[in-house]
Amino acid sequence: MVTVTANDIRVLARSREVDPVLAVVDGEIAVIPHAALKAGDTALCSQQKLVGELGDEITDIEAQLFAGRLANLLPE
Repeated sequence: MVTVTANDIRVLARSREVDPVLAVVDGEIAVIPHAALKAGDTALCSQQKLVGELGDEITDIEAQLFAGRLANLLPE
């Protein structure tokens, strides 16, 4: 079963991709450019949304809590 971790949130926050999103791609969590999403991929959160909600500096606790929120969005 795939899950979102605090590390996934930190990778998204620091990504230098163009318009990055945290997504489920081929059953794995990945940070990819929004334009690279394919049919069957599931976008969970954009970097823009993440920064809008948590700001530029994300603590470990914030990353863990946000990861938990996103994990609830995952298909079972």
